[in-house]
Amino acid sequence: MFMTFPPEHLLSPLPAKYGEVMSGKASTYLFKDVSLIPMNQDTILEHQSVLIENGRIIQIASSVDSIHTTSKPFIIEGAGKYLIPGLTDMHVHLNDDNNLLLLVANGVTTVRDMFGFPFHLQLRAQIEKGEMLGPTLYTSSPVLDGPEKGWPQSVSLKNTTQAKEAVLRFKKAGFDFIKIYHTLTPELYTQILRISDSVNIPVVGHIPLEVELSKTLSLSQYSIEHINLWQLRKISPTISLETKAAMMGKARKWICPTLLVHKNIQKRPGDFTLQKHYEQYVDKDTKKFWKQRLREGESEYELQKKLAKLMFDSGARFLAGTDCLNPYVLPGFSLHEELEELVSAGLSEFEALKTGTVNAAQFLKRNNDMGTVEPGKIADLLLLEANPLENIANTRKISGVMIKGRWLSADELDNMLRDVKAKYSN
Repeated sequence: MFMTFPPEHLLSPLPAKYGEVMSGKASTYLFKDVSLIPMNQDTILEHQSVLIENGRIIQIASSVDSIHTTSKPFIIEGAGKYLIPGLTDMHVHLNDDNNLLLLVANGVTTVRDMFGFPFHLQLRAQIEKGEMLGPTLYTSSPVLDGPEKGWPQSVSLKNTTQAKEAVLRFKKAGFDFIKIYHTLTPELYTQILRISDSVNIPVVGHIPLEVELSKTLSLSQYSIEHINLWQLRKISPTISLETKAAMMGKARKWICPTLLVHKNIQKRPGDFTLQKHYEQYVDKDTKKFWKQRLREGESEYELQKKLAKLMFDSGARFLAGTDCLNPYVLPGFSLHEELEELVSAGLSEFEALKTGTVNAAQFLKRNNDMGTVEPGKIADLLLLEANPLENIANTRKISGVMIKGRWLSADELDNMLRDVKAKYSN
């Protein structure tokens, strides 16, 4: 719904510096005596030892004496701490590669950018090669829009031929998804889905306003972004919001609610301290954008949360996404807030945590690599000082992050945050 515009010139050497640091780290680690939350079930396995070698989880055992390795591992003391999978933010807008450090420092090890540019393809390649520190990056295409496009950088489509050409062009360029917007006509929308299906690239994005909701839910759109009351009221206007929410749930669609952005875009008393804190971590153009986009007036946020719970109870499959960098939705930090909002809406801590771990892995078709803490999985891990299944806010209490099998301690993460603040201090 909301977004910033990624200027492609904002490339800096900061994350690359950290890429060099990561290349010099150990390749074998052992978490000792840790409480493991594997996320393949709602449980805690206490006093576990977890062996990491060459970026993968090799062995999990209840006794350190049962661990077998020919290497001398770097020991990470886990007593009194909780090990969970790295988190995934399924709806981000990255406009500066320093955003990557904010994500990593907050335990976000995978992201999906939802308004792609060549800039993001470049970032993805550098991260994959180990030239830059950052989460595993998936990126959508530029937004495909109708004749009256909503954003200057969107691709305005006037006919079905243009729609076909756009899908094929962005598939060839290497984008992971085709992103659509709510202004598409029914003809353009169905053409995009038809061509995307034929070349095996998923379509994600907004619900088109001119298409009946039942029609959209019967077609192949892979994920629906936002629980946006304005859009829900416009779509199939003769149907109640509650009925629409239940329909979306029963369709078993992947839905990325992005609750936090709707909360934070409203001006509220007492926000000044929070705003000043977040402004330390972004460039001056983003600060300006935030101030322009803040809204006055009464929020219907509680209704949005009610509809989210109705969708979830009806069968919707939720993905955790933040829509950063919208007003005061900061990369990394905001995912913890989004999980808290999902719990506030009525999800259990375990179900909320699944949206940023297990569900993300299923959506990305990477169940064999991520989403749970099990042997064979990529070692993207988050070590916490307290139990997130007791209080979801405990995901903020980070003792360290392992990304692709390389360990970053709490002190190193704090240094990363200080470096980002220093970058924007002028």
